[in-house]
Formats: sequence, C-alpha cells, structure tokens
Amino acid sequence: MPIAFWRDEYITGETIIDEQHQYLFSIINKLHDAMIEGKGQQILGEILNKLASYTVEHFETEEQIMKQYEYPDFVCHKEKHDQLKDAVFTLKKQWENKEQFLTVKVSQFMTEWLIHHIKGEDLKVMNYIRDNRHKYQKIN
Repeated sequence: MPIAFWRDEYITGETIIDEQHQYLFSIINKLHDAMIEGKGQQILGEILNKLASYTVEHFETEEQIMKQYEYPDFVCHKEKHDQLKDAVFTLKKQWENKEQFLTVKVSQFMTEWLIHHIKGEDLKVMNYIRDNRHKYQKIN
C-alpha cells in the first residue's frame, strides 16, 4: 500500500524529470511496503544506496536543464540540492553506523523532501522554463 501517490499537480512538463520523480516515489513506496511487512530494516541499505545514487543522477539532470534555460535562481536551487544530497549521505552514514529507528526517519525524510521539493522548488523551475521555452527554441 503506497504512502506517496503521484498526482497531476506534481507534473513538471519535463518528461525526464517527471519520470525520475516517479521513480523516487517508487523507492519511497518500496520502503513503506517493507516497513508494513516488518522488513523495513532488511531493505534499508538497498533503499539508501538507490536513493544516494539516484539523487545524484536526478539533481544533475535538473541542474543541466536549469543551466540550459538560464534559470535565474539556479544557485539557490543548487544549494537546496546540495543540502538534500548531504542529508541523504548523512542518513546512509547513520545506517552504516547502525543507528536505531532509522527506517522511519528515512521514510519521513523521503516523503517530505520529495513532495515539498517537487511542489515548491521544482515547479518554480518548470514554470519558468514553460514561460520562457519559446526564447530558447528560436535560438537552438
């Protein structure tokens, strides 16, 4: 039973970004399902490894798109990405150190981060791109 549901309000209009966001939702839901089955701790390492590698890939994709369209708040958005990456790698380090109650913490972090970041920061970027795409299509 999923905890995070993909909704139309999360659609950015950039297919690759939407697909990556949906994959991140699937990671959250996989952890949640495992927690319900009492197996959250067993797959937490796998989840954190996927999250760490995919976060880097996803943020690189977003940042490349922001640069392509000369997004004016790029530096601020990238700083938020860097903070989120740091948080993911901190969680991974805590898992390696066998910190207690980490499964719930990871699940909450992922759900809050993904939904708030998509609905807030990412939609600002994609609205800017949508409103300015015509300028760049003529150039390219």
